[in-house]
Amino acid sequence: MKFGGKKVSLTTQVFLAMILGSIAGLVDGKTMVQLGFLGDIWLNCIKMIVVPMVLCTIVTGIISQDSLTSLRRVSVRIIAYYVVTTVLACIVGIVVAMLLQPGKFADFSGLATQEIKGGVDITLADFLKGLFSTNMIKTFADGNIVQTLVIAILLGIAILRIANQEHKEVMRKFFNGFNSMTFSLIGMIMSVSPIGVFFLMGSSFGKYGAGIFTSMAVLVGTYYAACLTHVIIVYGSFLMAFKPHINPFRFIRDSAEVWIYTISTCSSIATIPVNIKVAEEKFGIPERISGFTIPLGSQMNTDGSVLLYACVILFISQMIGQQMTLLQLANVIFISTVLSMGGGGIPGSGIVKLMVVVQSAGLPIEVVGVIAAFYRLFDMGTTTNNCLGDLVGTIIVGKAEERYAVAEDDGRDLSQQK
Repeated sequence: MKFGGKKVSLTTQVFLAMILGSIAGLVDGKTMVQLGFLGDIWLNCIKMIVVPMVLCTIVTGIISQDSLTSLRRVSVRIIAYYVVTTVLACIVGIVVAMLLQPGKFADFSGLATQEIKGGVDITLADFLKGLFSTNMIKTFADGNIVQTLVIAILLGIAILRIANQEHKEVMRKFFNGFNSMTFSLIGMIMSVSPIGVFFLMGSSFGKYGAGIFTSMAVLVGTYYAACLTHVIIVYGSFLMAFKPHINPFRFIRDSAEVWIYTISTCSSIATIPVNIKVAEEKFGIPERISGFTIPLGSQMNTDGSVLLYACVILFISQMIGQQMTLLQLANVIFISTVLSMGGGGIPGSGIVKLMVVVQSAGLPIEVVGVIAAFYRLFDMGTTTNNCLGDLVGTIIVGKAEERYAVAEDDGRDLSQQK
């Protein structure tokens, strides 16, 4: 697309579509709600390609590693990062909510609630058993991303273990070719993303009206303050430790394409190809790293969700005048961290997990029903924070792998000199 003789980037087009769609939804909400199916079609096209994309990116990410040792090194680093940032996210959420005291200003009178459906009882055995598929084809057909991840990891490791080099190379070429085709299709889908985003945003604002900003302003404001704090302090500290020339504000600027998509789609899965693209083009991270860490992070890294859990817990306790003890707060941190790591195995999505955390803290769950009615407000923040966290983790692992390669080369040179 060109404007005034200059080519307008796709990111700018999507951003403009997001703004124009929001305005259209406020001006003629009824029509935009009726036309919302056009945005759903675009989102469905992205979801259609999710399973083959996750399968291909994970497998090609694994088989591009030099060995199982290299894969183990990358896996340990990225998982350790996810655990640490998840714990820190919960602490940040608690601190921000304590400072801003949103519960003392809350007024939920007249707000509609939404019934929350979905099971909340799940044992560790059930979760672990649910990771493994009994039928690959059914897993792919059902769109079960967690099981697809496990299948992809097992296939990738199996290919690395093939003793016959000729057979191994055949499998590498097959998955690399399939991966290229998948991302070609993704490019086609993304080229019409401004249209999809326009109708998605128009439908959302047409449905909720201006109340999407005002009804829960106090809690929403606190939550987004926690999100911004987490990005600047936690992610910023990690970035400056591993890549000193990337400060938090430069990171936010360079990752604009990612957070514009997350705000528009509220889908970590749909943002995977954009995240991989930004990791390579803006931060120089090879696809062999990003193709493994980002799809993995879409299921394991839920910093944005954990920030919400912490803010809501403090919000409810302040609203009812109940003080949270240090032991209770520690329990919230522990449960939030464990629950976030097992998020893909729990039916009912984010709002059900939020109810589990509220119940575990011994607080009334009625407010969760109100939050559920306006969940898109929070989902934009949770998805954005989750995806930016995936990107930061990918940058860190990529830089660590660079340093490891340099150290290994230096060690090899020294041994040759001797």
